[in-house]
Amino acid sequence: MVTTNNSEAQSQEFVIEKSPSDERDYKWVTLPNGLPVLLVHQPDTPQSAASVTVKAGHFQDPPDTPGLAHFLEHMLFLGSDAYPEADAYSDFMSYSGGHHNAWTGTEHSNFYFEVPNEHFHEALKRFARILIAPQLHEDWIERERQAIESEFRLKLKDELRRLYDVHKQTSNPSHPFSKFSVGNAETLQDKPGLTIQNQLRQFHQDYYHASNMALTLVSSESIETMQGDVELLFSELPSQGVAPPEISEPLYLSDNTSQWIYVKPLKNANRLFITFGLEEINSDYLYKTTSFIAHLLGHEGESSLCAQLRHKGWILNLSAGGGASGSNFKDFTINIQLTEDGQSHIQDIIQWCFSYIRLVTAEGINAALYKDRASIVGLAYRFPEPIQAVDLASQLSVNMLHYAPEHVVSGDYRMDELNTLFAQDILARFIPENARITVVHPEVETDQHSRWYGTEFSVRNITDSEAKFYIREPEQVTFKLPSRNAFIPQRDKPLPLEGQAERYPQQVVLNEAFDYWHLQDRDFRAPKGHIYLMLKLPFANASARNYACSRIWCELGLETLNERFYDAEIAGVHINLFPQHGGITLHLTGFSCQQPKVFKEVVKALSEVRADEATFENIKHSLSSNWAAVHQTNPINHMVALLHHHVQQGAHTSKQLAESVSDLDFDHYTNLLPGLFRDAQATLLVHGDWPEDEARSMARYASSVLPITTTPSTTLSRYVRRISEGVERVSFPSSHPDHVAAFFIQGEHTALAEKANFLLLNHLVGPLFFNELRTRQQLGYLVGNSYIPMHGLPGILFYVQSPQYSPDVLEGKIVEFLQEFAEQVQHINNEEWRRATQAIAGHLENKDPSLRIRAQRLWQSITKNQADFELANTLAQEVRNAQRSDFLEFVQHRLTQGLAAISLCTIALTEPE
Repeated sequence: MVTTNNSEAQSQEFVIEKSPSDERDYKWVTLPNGLPVLLVHQPDTPQSAASVTVKAGHFQDPPDTPGLAHFLEHMLFLGSDAYPEADAYSDFMSYSGGHHNAWTGTEHSNFYFEVPNEHFHEALKRFARILIAPQLHEDWIERERQAIESEFRLKLKDELRRLYDVHKQTSNPSHPFSKFSVGNAETLQDKPGLTIQNQLRQFHQDYYHASNMALTLVSSESIETMQGDVELLFSELPSQGVAPPEISEPLYLSDNTSQWIYVKPLKNANRLFITFGLEEINSDYLYKTTSFIAHLLGHEGESSLCAQLRHKGWILNLSAGGGASGSNFKDFTINIQLTEDGQSHIQDIIQWCFSYIRLVTAEGINAALYKDRASIVGLAYRFPEPIQAVDLASQLSVNMLHYAPEHVVSGDYRMDELNTLFAQDILARFIPENARITVVHPEVETDQHSRWYGTEFSVRNITDSEAKFYIREPEQVTFKLPSRNAFIPQRDKPLPLEGQAERYPQQVVLNEAFDYWHLQDRDFRAPKGHIYLMLKLPFANASARNYACSRIWCELGLETLNERFYDAEIAGVHINLFPQHGGITLHLTGFSCQQPKVFKEVVKALSEVRADEATFENIKHSLSSNWAAVHQTNPINHMVALLHHHVQQGAHTSKQLAESVSDLDFDHYTNLLPGLFRDAQATLLVHGDWPEDEARSMARYASSVLPITTTPSTTLSRYVRRISEGVERVSFPSSHPDHVAAFFIQGEHTALAEKANFLLLNHLVGPLFFNELRTRQQLGYLVGNSYIPMHGLPGILFYVQSPQYSPDVLEGKIVEFLQEFAEQVQHINNEEWRRATQAIAGHLENKDPSLRIRAQRLWQSITKNQADFELANTLAQEVRNAQRSDFLEFVQHRLTQGLAAISLCTIALTEPE
């Protein structure tokens, strides 16, 4: 360790491993107070970011104050010694064009922010102070306690949280995993002789110290500049405090395994989980043994466990390896989505799972399959998807507490060799005696309620006869392990640029109904690419039934593709098929050398999609159940869908979709398909590593195979309904206990000036709206606004979700705020105006951070914006040239005299007091 003097950071002498394609510079330093800091110099990033991870989460909550760590996470943002105003931190981030957030996990908490480079130092000053000296002011404690309560109530019907609550209640009560993690108004009250404020201060004093934290900075600034900043700003962090105690209790006692757990969901869910408890796996990060086993058990290729269960019509999908994990435990779960027929064959499914586990144990732990998996992970390491500065900072600050310093970047990708003994030890635990089998279905019998979320459940032991049945080999089924993967890319360099590479895609029209666009990218020089193919179907949105059938066709298509191309998927060629307004889109992405071949095979397979009646019924039932249950989901999401339904032509509600397929049988579906594809046209984008002749070959093949009409009689039309001056009111029932009010203001035209004004309004009003209605008035946990353009017509949506107030009250509060804002904004000064226009224009002018983002932008321009590839830059210039006086006139007109809006409100089944 090298130290220049006691007041400067210490720089460790080791080399941080990084990908050959990673052009960033890294330096690990340790401040004199013991704070480990990773400095990342990224020359081309327009945004700078910082992230701190603290080794303290809800496991460290006092037994009688569950949710304290989460409460502290909220309170840290509400003022510090140097910036005492409650909204000082959030306001600075918003007005600077940045953003911030945090999360509280089991054993860690994470705080992060991202701002344009020029604001990094000032943001870092504020970030340091909230961590070192938060106000924790009692005036804000009650308000934020209500925010925690609102967050808790918001998720009361969240199926994952309800299931998690049962998981906690059926684990070892002496393990900290069993604690209630979120907290609510009940758990965060003052106690006799001990205020919640003092508990917050004590928790902060105990765990927020340098030896219990890790800090990462990512910026275009030099390593030296960043190091000077952290030495100046973070040296006040105390060096010592309380170290989180090691966990000695196991997650499961013997009474918690060899069990059936039956859970009754609120929605029409149908799931089977087979979970095995393991000890910690962090120390195995160089080998990724559990990841390799998960790959084998979750494989979806020919004759795999998943494929065979699908062929029987018992399941829709299967995954393996997920589950909670921590410093002394890891859940390994086989997660299965059942069909209704599968619900009556659960015992057989479990028997098949154990049979496949035995096959993997006997033959799957071999070096050849491990090498294939390591090769695929190695390619992802060598050619990673570019990542935003804030995501990189957050990821690395967590890695700093899990990996050796030299592996902080490479640790996620290391697969050094097959750890055969550890793999055999893990698989030896995958037996019925160690299993926890969870069935989630509306018709299970229950006799208990979970404490915090009221989930109905019951528990019984696996019987001896069941255990014996599971270890018997099933009849009439033969499983096969994955073979060597033929889709692993053999070319690891990009193709040479073809002449003068163009800046934007160039269009070639094959015929009246098929055109393609091609761009060999000159900036992102990697052997990767994106292929988009849209079938434009004029009749796809003609009715709710047509759209529902297009969705069913996509799901059937994916089912057809999945087993055949699963090896391509895991080798880095990803396939997606989805309906969108006016058609169906196929998207391939990943390594380029295999994509043209896969694209042609996929297109041919889709042209020959044939479904059996049982698969059709399973997919229709799954989709219909999801559509019918949308009123049970978060009403904010439902609200946005309803807004589109009321404004956009061909946007159907979930209720309409569910009703449209209620009497749809297989014969009707097959008879309807030819009409659905009538007058089909196609547009193709080939973007990335390929030369033009490759794009031409793909286009000609697709044109010859797909049901394209060379002389279509009907073309796709798009329409946005203009809202009349005044306020239209729309309400809909929701079984969610919260109420929601949303207020959408629509633009009058599609001119650039109109779009620029709406962007400026969204930027300026955001922090004020949140701080007033969420922080000060505590109307609810979900409060916000969003810029929502529809087919080029700008608009802005304001929303509040509340467990306490009626929709009328919420709408009134929104309108009252907008009227006050229209007056307040008249006093905006020159500096505030300059910062706003600069922040928005800078965001619009940001370079594409990745090939993926560029491909998405180009595709959107082709399909939605008349191939105006310069729209963002043109709009940025419009924002820079915007006059404050014109904007203020716009605000007065749009928010007061000429208001044209839709007010959408839920009617909750449970009325608030």
